[in-house]
Amino acid sequence: MWWRVGWIIVAFWLLSAHFLRYEQVVLTSLFALAPMGLLIKHPFVIRLLQAILCISVVVVWGTTAIDAVQMRIAHNAPWIRLAIIMGGVIFFSLGAVWSANGICRKSVLDEKQAL
Repeated sequence: MWWRVGWIIVAFWLLSAHFLRYEQVVLTSLFALAPMGLLIKHPFVIRLLQAILCISVVVVWGTTAIDAVQMRIAHNAPWIRLAIIMGGVIFFSLGAVWSANGICRKSVLDEKQAL
């Protein structure tokens, strides 16, 4: 289970680093500290983190990938490697969303066993 938590933390820190690049300190701090919510082992909190990651895949990584590739194409620069890297980042973040299912499932099972 530790690898699931690590995967989610790295995905959020990757988002945090993206916003740090644009000097958006508030968003950088929020995304860097968001994985602290995993300490609260409630399914709602885990689903909330999962939803934030899922939305950020589309809103942050999707738009960044499209904009960066279009800029490279407009400047006649190589763009395929960039598209592959951004696709990797998108799939990594989606993997973190998927791995949160296992954490949520385990917390629900732990609650049932406690009863």
